[in-house]
Amino acid sequence: MPDGMPLRRFPLEAGAAEAGRRLRRFVWTMRQGWPILLVGAALGVVASVAALRLVAPQYTAVMVIGPTARVGAAAMGARLPVLIGRETAAAASEPGPGDEILSDFARYLQLFTSIPVAERMMADPLLLRGLFPDRWDEEAGAWRPVPGPTASAKRLFLALVGRSDWVEPDAERVASALRERLTVDMVGSGPMRRLRLRHADRAMALRLLSAAAQATDAHLRAEASRRSAAQIAHARARLVGITVAEHRRALADLLSEQERIAMMIEVDLPLAADAIEPPAAAQRPDWPNPLTVVPMAALVGLVAGAFAASLRRLWRAGGEAGP
Repeated sequence: MPDGMPLRRFPLEAGAAEAGRRLRRFVWTMRQGWPILLVGAALGVVASVAALRLVAPQYTAVMVIGPTARVGAAAMGARLPVLIGRETAAAASEPGPGDEILSDFARYLQLFTSIPVAERMMADPLLLRGLFPDRWDEEAGAWRPVPGPTASAKRLFLALVGRSDWVEPDAERVASALRERLTVDMVGSGPMRRLRLRHADRAMALRLLSAAAQATDAHLRAEASRRSAAQIAHARARLVGITVAEHRRALADLLSEQERIAMMIEVDLPLAADAIEPPAAAQRPDWPNPLTVVPMAALVGLVAGAFAASLRRLWRAGGEAGP
């Protein structure tokens, strides 16, 4: 064996030996500080149980949506004319880098928690009371400030800086509450989305999710109908003043196509998104999940105990090495 081989292996062996010594010191520290580990895990369990007692359990309403299907046996979308080729790109593209394509389904997802949809949902007083139960006084039948010391301190702080807290919810508050409660996840790698909305009342969770979906589709339908009506009115006005037969024929074809689109928009079918799975919720609260919260809290307490045991060992080592 060459003379240089042991010299090259020596740093590796020294590093392995040092790692082994550190591991043995850590194990020894944990064995000496096992009461601290036990106390940390127990405190984590107690804290998680107390938190579960304090936090109101909630139901999760779930629905799966996808782009409106126009083909297949289960197609539920209104049979709107489908453009092909360059006409599709011209109709669907939006100005911007790369000519991004913005579909009706993308608009649907963006508008789900928007202010226009919130304004439609505000027509149902029960939905407002369900979104803000702590601000509704059932006995007085009116909106009130949130009770409690924390809310009072917040109102006092706002008063000191010349502001005031809101009492009756508006569209912006409704949209913000929906964004806080709603989560959107992809289903696999396809275009479908899974919507989740949590609420302490199971019936209200289902009602809120269903109402938001219906209000979003209704808003898109109203906007499509408005644009179609404007194009039909413009085509009819231009048709009156045109005398060239070829131009009148082309404009009449365009008017006929727009009237067909307007008629299909009025069909009572999903316009932008199909409900692949309608809103559903478990019969019992599923959030927070004790089977997940308690073990995780115990693990966090165990790690905190290990950190405390290590600090105690370092403190003692420093005291022994001191004057």
